[in-house]
Amino acid sequence: MVAPRTKLRHLKNYTNYLNNFPPHQRSVCFEKLASESYATILNLPFFSSDNDNPNLKYRVTWLGSDSAHVGAPSGRSDAIACAYGFHILIEPTLKTGSNQWSQEFAACVRHGEAYVAQEGISPDEVYVNLVAPVLHIDTLRSIRRGPRSPIKVIPIEVSMLTTILETSTLAFTMRHLELRHLFNKIWDCVESSSSVSDFQKSSGDEILKWQKEVLRIEKGVFIGFKSYEAMKRIGRKYIGTSEILYRLQKHPYVTHYLKIIGDMILPDYIQESLTQQSFASQIGKTLDGEGLFCPVLNVDFRGRQERLIKAVMEGH
Repeated sequence: MVAPRTKLRHLKNYTNYLNNFPPHQRSVCFEKLASESYATILNLPFFSSDNDNPNLKYRVTWLGSDSAHVGAPSGRSDAIACAYGFHILIEPTLKTGSNQWSQEFAACVRHGEAYVAQEGISPDEVYVNLVAPVLHIDTLRSIRRGPRSPIKVIPIEVSMLTTILETSTLAFTMRHLELRHLFNKIWDCVESSSSVSDFQKSSGDEILKWQKEVLRIEKGVFIGFKSYEAMKRIGRKYIGTSEILYRLQKHPYVTHYLKIIGDMILPDYIQESLTQQSFASQIGKTLDGEGLFCPVLNVDFRGRQERLIKAVMEGH
């Protein structure tokens, strides 16, 4: 699958990306782009109807076909994401006018109910995501006025999906539970918004707050990994924190990450992240009192993670 940052660039500039395809294929390409974005967000394998693997419990499947260059058939959602503990039915469209609901989204609740019956799961485990460049007021009103259902219908504008994808790309160990928590927050915004602008404001605020919180939680892993990455590029056996700090301060992803959470990086935090995340061992100090670190071998790091996973599974 395409690298996460490439996928993020395609989604952020989706109009330019779709212009690479003939006009009659753009809606299909948007379906696939949105579906692949969910696979990247959830860090799950992506399939189409051409090569789906039902033996994999956790995956994202776009029901369109690459080989036939067609979108998903009517009567079902365009894509299905089987996440850890919940399911997302993905309904993308490029329509932004009054026909957005009537032609694209009106059947989404029926799709959800059919999926619940087919899979034998609880309706509160299913979220229907309506993905569009912008939400039309008729769509918002239809969701609000529709029959009460435990299946939550969540409108996701492309700008919202872009922020979610960016968050997952930065916090590459983000838990699926965090995404489910966000969906519930967006649903609250749907219920409390009487206009599209109200929804955009409240949901936008919630997503930015969610992004900041997720990145704060994952900061130790991120800084530890980027510090380890810097050590590998330096290439010496023993490396001081000041040299790592210098590299991190010049790294565009690190500066962007810290800007989002409103934080800064200090030598003590590099030391803490490297040791707590088991990326490196402290082997001493310089004459100036600066910590000296030795990066852990890949095989050692992998072995530790495998032992941890085994212990968790045996204790479950």
